[in-house]
Amino acid sequence: MLQEGIYFDKGQTPGRCFAIAFLRAQQGATAEQVGLLMGQIWETCQDLKQGKVSDLPDVEVPASGLTVLLGYGPKAFALPGAQRPLPEGLQPRFQFRSPLQGGGNPILIGTRLNYLQGLQRNLATEEIALQFIGDTPLAVSRAIVEIWKVLQDNVNPALGEAVLSISGSFMGFNREDHRSWIDFHDGISNLPSGDPRRQVLEIKPETAGNDTWTIGGTYLAFLRLPVDLQTWRSLPRLEQELLVGRDKLTGCALTQLDLQGQSTPVSGCPFTGTRSVIEPGNESFREAPQAVAPTVQKSHIQRVNQVKDGNLSNPSSFRIFRQGYEFMDGIEGGELRLGLNFVSFQDSPRRIMGILSQRSWMQEVNFGGDASTVPPGAPELLRVQAAGIYLVPPVIATEQFPGQNILMPLA
Repeated sequence: MLQEGIYFDKGQTPGRCFAIAFLRAQQGATAEQVGLLMGQIWETCQDLKQGKVSDLPDVEVPASGLTVLLGYGPKAFALPGAQRPLPEGLQPRFQFRSPLQGGGNPILIGTRLNYLQGLQRNLATEEIALQFIGDTPLAVSRAIVEIWKVLQDNVNPALGEAVLSISGSFMGFNREDHRSWIDFHDGISNLPSGDPRRQVLEIKPETAGNDTWTIGGTYLAFLRLPVDLQTWRSLPRLEQELLVGRDKLTGCALTQLDLQGQSTPVSGCPFTGTRSVIEPGNESFREAPQAVAPTVQKSHIQRVNQVKDGNLSNPSSFRIFRQGYEFMDGIEGGELRLGLNFVSFQDSPRRIMGILSQRSWMQEVNFGGDASTVPPGAPELLRVQAAGIYLVPPVIATEQFPGQNILMPLA
């Protein structure tokens, strides 16, 4: 059974606030030591979901719809005493490259999606990832603080510190206007709720291969993507629309340019009496159309969504279930620090890696458009602050926490 925090089914609405924390195992820590501490962390998280905080006995705090999801990176399987081999989906070919000294290099060979300049370390490559989603900033922030307390209270005498430490965390929120920081509608061509989403995200026998113990789980892909809003705002509206593939105001997908060189949306969109594609009556217009002009075909929504039907359960369809959250970290040195926490779930990392590394998809561009018209050294809309792939194992009734069988023998 899938863990909570993946809002794929009908009637499910994710909380407004997001946080993700990455936990690093100290040198010399064993899988069993990590597992014992994870048991305490998981118990603390379950208490938070019931409004309980260890330092406030007999006091109930707002749980605010908190959900907790636990993932394991490749390093978890290299811990001494690990009980499971590295699964196929976490093999090196499904991992992002490390930033070079000073950053600026591509996250995958040949791509135009590069790390931030000056980045020293990718924080999303630790043994453990914990995702928190809740209704308030306090709910997801408190979860990280309470985990920090657990670690402070569990210093290992032999190591001089706890066997796990929080190496980094990121926060975010979703937007009620269904737009992103570049002002265009975002996330509206996600797969329909229910079975279509489950087909692409849940690990099945045919995608598990020899890793049958992962069936019922999923893989989490996380990319922290700062956006260069100054560069984006310097572009004319038409150029922005051709890069995205949608009308900036209505969100309707484009099909071509008219004789006057203006963008032309899908006929009939938005539906009569409505003003945008997110309003009821426009459901059939949210998926990117197939028959479009070559200039539109190179847009972002066309590049990342090339398989509209057929066997979506096949990883070669490259369809994913995306569940992203924006962020805004303030202004530093006059520079606005904002962007997207890109979060996706898939039954195999082949899907997200295919999107990012295939030439006709995203391999040749930073965001969208015709790669042949981009001059060398042109500003890039997106950079990468952190990127990682994690196995999110299924929930098993006999385990104290998901993935316990990775770290320690079960009684």
